[in-house]
This record gives sequence, structure tokens and C-alpha cells, in this order.
Amino acid sequence: MEDFVYRMVRRLRPDLENVGGQQRIGGVADVITLFYTLPLAVVGLVWLVKVSNWGLMADNWQVFLMLGVLMYLFNRFSFFIVTEIRSGGYANTQGALDGMVLWSGVFLFGPTVLWLDVFWSTANLVRGLFQARSPSEVWNRLRATASGLATTELGILLALPLYRTLGGKFPMGELTNQVLLAGMAAILLHFALTVMIYLGYTVYVIWALRHVLNAPTGAAVHFFVLAFLLPALSNPFAILAASLYHQGGALFYLYDMVGMLLVAVLARQLSRAVENSRLQSRQLEELERLGRAILNAPPDLSTLPALLEEHVPPMFSANRVLIWSEENGALFNYPDTLGIDRARVWGWLHTQNQARYIQDREPLPWQSSSLAQAPLLVAPLIHPEHQHTIGGVYIELRTLALRWDARSLAALLPAVQTLGAQVASALRRAQVYAETLAMQKTLQELSLARTIQASFLPEEIPQLSGWQMCAALEPARQIAGDFYDFIPLPDGRLGIVIADVADKGLGPALYMALSSTLLRTFALQYPAEPARVLSATNQRILQDARANLFVTVFYGVLSPESGQLVYANAGHPPAYLITTAQPDGLQMLRNTGMPLGIDSETSWREETISLAPGELLMLYTDGVSDAQNNRGEFIDRQAVLNCLYEHLHKPVQDIQRSIFDKIHQFVGDAPRFDDITLVIAKRDSV
Repeated sequence: MEDFVYRMVRRLRPDLENVGGQQRIGGVADVITLFYTLPLAVVGLVWLVKVSNWGLMADNWQVFLMLGVLMYLFNRFSFFIVTEIRSGGYANTQGALDGMVLWSGVFLFGPTVLWLDVFWSTANLVRGLFQARSPSEVWNRLRATASGLATTELGILLALPLYRTLGGKFPMGELTNQVLLAGMAAILLHFALTVMIYLGYTVYVIWALRHVLNAPTGAAVHFFVLAFLLPALSNPFAILAASLYHQGGALFYLYDMVGMLLVAVLARQLSRAVENSRLQSRQLEELERLGRAILNAPPDLSTLPALLEEHVPPMFSANRVLIWSEENGALFNYPDTLGIDRARVWGWLHTQNQARYIQDREPLPWQSSSLAQAPLLVAPLIHPEHQHTIGGVYIELRTLALRWDARSLAALLPAVQTLGAQVASALRRAQVYAETLAMQKTLQELSLARTIQASFLPEEIPQLSGWQMCAALEPARQIAGDFYDFIPLPDGRLGIVIADVADKGLGPALYMALSSTLLRTFALQYPAEPARVLSATNQRILQDARANLFVTVFYGVLSPESGQLVYANAGHPPAYLITTAQPDGLQMLRNTGMPLGIDSETSWREETISLAPGELLMLYTDGVSDAQNNRGEFIDRQAVLNCLYEHLHKPVQDIQRSIFDKIHQFVGDAPRFDDITLVIAKRDSV
């Protein structure tokens, strides 16, 4: 049935293609109601023309003018009813006590008074069409006017014969039981006819709520009962007002009307207070629910659009909503077909630091032309930490019976500001979550890189007869830029490498992997020529790496039987040789050329030393010599040498441990700036 009705209506309302849900139901109901009430309104107007007494209006124009002014005042102080008939879906109507004025005029002057309602309805229609912002508002105005004319003019004209039959007359005489009965009967019949004329509209809306939206209908039924009943409650008092006019003239009549006007003012204020209270309660409720839902939701943004869709439209009685962030784009776009020039809004909004409201007909601050628009709420999303604008909230309010004036719009600003803060907090939470995931992934990758890097180091320290050797690398970060190696060479010789790549991190670690591979490759190719190994490695690094890095290298070839060490030092910290050949027992094996990876024309010279029984060679990186404490002081080189001297008679593992302990004790809890690498070779005493 819904499809059948919609196909018929769609020919006249193609704009309904772009809407759904309650908006479509309301649009269909407007068209249906207009088509069956418009003929009734025409019949009522034709009937009214035939029964009108224009001379009566001319003779009593002052009274007719007074009635017109009273009708205006009662409409000016109309009350309204807003009911949430489903989550986020509202029904609203506006009611006034002007029916009492109209009925009292009918009782005094007959049906001619109904022209006041015709003039008033026509003026409202013209004004409404002029202010309409969409086809939906145009059709709604036409439907309201047609149904209003049908229920008022035709309804009252149908009720007046009963009034005359029961003894009523124009003008109404003294208030007697017969007169009271006749007036009440006419008013009740008019009420029944009003309900019958609106029955098609009412039945369709309730049916569509149940069968199309699968929504409960209790709230809708309650709304329609109030919408019909409340405006009609004052109509019986028209009998008293007409009787007072007959007995005391216009003064008595006005006295009664002033009292009823005060009631109308109180009813309007009460309805405003009730609606404001409902809005604030709903906003607080939805903001609290949204806050809890965001806290309980996954930390990413996967569920945020659904949460906003659930809580934001009912929070503000919104007709259109757009919530976006500069980084993530649209987070919530309601309805899906909403088209807003977000770039223009953003150009203005990112300069704001608090929520703003814009009344209808007020120029939009982000565009020069002034177009018809609904009242707007606009708020920036402020980063919780950096306090800069990261997005925005754009809410177009639904046009309800309550007019959105400056006061009512200002009352909504705290809620929209809080909404913006909640969304900004959710965005920051998602950002932190994403950063945490990225950090975890990076740590996993670094852990894998460290494992791979560790595989480049020798699995075992060579065990040479007559020699003690040890090596250790303690990285400052997840991965190191230092490395060492022991390379077995022909004729029982052993290549010993210690190196340090400039800088730290993943890039230098890859540079280290390349350098260590090249050194081992060329060491096997030139087993007795350390300088040539460095030169070949340098050439290949400059050809392949192009990384603007360099590496310091100490490379020596040890002959275990003789104790001879042929070495080349490419910019590396000088090795320590604890020897009896020097007066102070210390020989430093200094640079024989610059680091690798700087200049392709560089060459290195070779030096030769011999380790006598009992002598010790310590190779190290600048993490040892440049260790710093919290005060920025560097470790004393002599403190390291003292460890060598004090533990010279002990196994090399003990010597290595004592040096590490000395460094750790000196550095304390200061941040580690460099890797620490030690290689110690000691020839056993005879």
C-alpha cells in the first residue's frame, strides 16, 4: 500500500525521492490531505459567499475590526505542542484560542464573521509561501490552509443548522439553558466534523508509523488527541462572551476577552517552558548516553558515525546535520543527500573558538549572498590538547511550532559546544590509538630488525690456543650502529673487526649490515692486506649506499702463533695495547686513514704490532670513551684503563664485565647516547 500511495504522490512531489522515513511520510500526508480537503474548502467558501450579509459587515465594521484584532492577538499568543513520536522523530502543531473569538462573533452576527478567518488564513498562506525554503514547506502550508478552511468554514456552516434547530438565533439573546444547549451542540458538532475531516491525515500517519517505520503509535495517538482537543477547549466560552456582549455591550465583551487573553499568554509561556525543559532534558540525556557510548566503543572511529546518527538528530530536533574533521572528512552526514559547501564553512569556522547560532534570514558569515535558510547551530571541533580547530559541527534545526528566536537558539549553544568537545575527544582518542598501533608495529619491526642484526654478529667467539677472546655489544636503542666480527682466514689467521656507523636508527643499521657484509667479503678476498680490504669496501660503499653516512673501522689480521697483528684504522677510536714494551705499559693504535664512505680517493696504511705473552688488546667504540652522566661529564679514560690494569691477570670476561660496570656506574640513569662495544684479545702468559 505504501508503494502504491507513494507512486501516486511522486508525480506531484518528485522531491520526495531524496528523502525518506518520517519526512517522506509527512510529505505524502500533506499531498493526500490537500487533495481531499481542498474541495471541501472550496465548498465551504462558496457556501459562505451565498450566506454572507455584506451589509451587516459594513454596518458593524467597528465590531468586525475589534474581532479581527482579537483574533490576531490570540494567534500572536498561540501555544504549541511538540511530541517525540519516535526516536528522533517529532510531530508539532500550533494552537490558539482564536476559535472562541470566531464562535462568539458567529453567535452575534452569523456566518458572515467567518470571513475574518478566511482573511487571516489567506494572509498566513501568502506570508508562509514567501518564507518557504523548500517544496516541503510549500506543500505543508497549502495543506494546513486547505484543511483549516475546510474544518472552520465548512465545519461551522454545517453546525449552524443544528444551532438554529435547537432554538439558537443571531444575535444570541440572554443566556438561557436553551441557548446554552444550542451553542454547545453546535460547538460539539463542529469539533466532531473537524476530527472527521482530519481523519484521513491522522489515519495515514499512524498507519505509516506502524507499517513503514515500525515505530510505536501510542505517542502519535496522544499527540493527535491533544492537537484536536486543546484548541477546542476554549470554544464553549464563546457562548458566555456573546451573551455578555448582548447584555453589556463591547465593554463587558472586552473584559471577558482580556481575561481569556491572559490565559492564552500563560498557556504560551507554559508551552515554551515545557518545550525548553524537554529540549534541555533530552540534550543532557543524549549527551550523557553519547559520552558513555564513546567511552565503551572501540577506540578507533569505526562506530562513531553510527553513535552520532543515533544521538545527535534527536538531541537538537535536527533537520540536517554535518559533523566533520579536517583529517577524516565527514564523520556524520544526515541525511545522506545533504549538500553543504564545507570548504566555505570551514574557511570561516576554523577562525572560531566557540559555538555560534545563526537565525533564519540572518546572512551567513561564510557567503556574501543572503539565501533563505533554517536556523543554524555551528561549532568548531577544538583539539583537546593543542586548542586549534580540527573540524566542525553544522546543525540545521527543524522548523517546529516554537519559533527559533535568539533566546531559544542561545539556550542550545552549551549542548552543541559539549557535543563538539565529545567528538573532538573521540577523534583524539582514535588518533592516540592509531599512534599506539603504529608504535607497536614499529617496535615489532625494530625487534625483528634487532634479531636480524644480531644474526650478523658471530654466534661464537673463536677459541684459539694460547689466546683468550671476548666481545660484547650493548645497543643504546633497539638496533645498533656498532658491529664486530671475527673472520677465519687462511693459514690459521683471524680477522678482527670493530666498527661504528655514524648516527643511530634503522638507516644506520642497514648501513652497518652492508658494511659488515662487504668487509667480510673483501677480507676473504685479500686475507693478508687489511688496508686493501678497507679500500675495496670503501669503493663499494660509495657506489652502492649513497646514504651520506660513514663508518669508522678497525680491522686487524692476527697470526696467533707469532702474536703478530697487521691492522688498518679507518677513523676509529685508538685501540689500547697493554704491553711491557712501553714505559707506561700502554700503546695506542691510532688512525691510519679516514672513515669509510667519505672519499673514493682515500687510502689507508697498514701498521704491524706483536702481542707478547700476557699482553692484552682492547678494541672499543666511542660509546666507551664518550660515555656521559646526567651532568654532561665524560668518563675519564684513565678510569677505563685502571680496570684493565687492575684485572689484567683475570680472564678477559671478567675484564670486560668490570669495564661495563664502571661505565654503567658512571652514566647512572642518564639517557644512553651511543652503543657500547668491546672486543678484548689477550695472549696467555707462558
